[in-house]
Amino acid sequence: MHLAAMHFYENSTNTFQFKREMMTPTLFDVAVITGLRPTGGTYDPSKASKNISFDYNENTFSKYIIKNQGAGGDEVSDEEHITFLTLWLSHYNFCSSSLQVAKRFIPMAIQIHEGRQFGLGRLILASLYESIGAACDSLKKSKDGSSFLVAGPIWLLQLWLNATFENKMELAVPEDYAAEVVARQIEGTRLVRLAPPPKGQNSKQLFMKYMKIFLKFVELIEEQTPFLERKIG
Repeated sequence: MHLAAMHFYENSTNTFQFKREMMTPTLFDVAVITGLRPTGGTYDPSKASKNISFDYNENTFSKYIIKNQGAGGDEVSDEEHITFLTLWLSHYNFCSSSLQVAKRFIPMAIQIHEGRQFGLGRLILASLYESIGAACDSLKKSKDGSSFLVAGPIWLLQLWLNATFENKMELAVPEDYAAEVVARQIEGTRLVRLAPPPKGQNSKQLFMKYMKIFLKFVELIEEQTPFLERKIG
């Protein structure tokens, strides 16, 4: 799905150039999907407190977790919380291209720990735009049968595509997650559970299916603007 959508992306406007019109994830989408506020101050890494010192040598995700794993039942210290937040930002939010825990997120983790308010949603969205642009550039340079790394918060693109083309792609929430979805507080909880029907299609068939959906997108209907009325999140 990502690969098909990237064929319609325009770097200069950070939008998908569908036949119907230009579309793209917005701050409002981020707010509804994640619960992050669309407003907030500008993030400044230099404002991280000097009272808390944190550093590490084990950069890979697995070694980082093993090295910093605390004993169960102990009270979480300031350093342990920052350790977790650094991993959370690097691995689950911004999805570092190095496939390691990036030290540039330490100041951000410290500020979140201290309760400083800044526009995290804006940062994630900007990172997504940059990541899609980089992926599109790599896609243009790739050859048949070659592979390339797509890094960054592509999870946000996935959830946005799920929301926008849910019916066209025949996505549905499996019954096992029905109760979880009903009790959701943000739309991301439901969107992440959406899955296509098990038709046994291979990756090439799915790619062609998604390409046809995007190519035939000539009319914007209400179901493709699910967040016009914010009911959850």
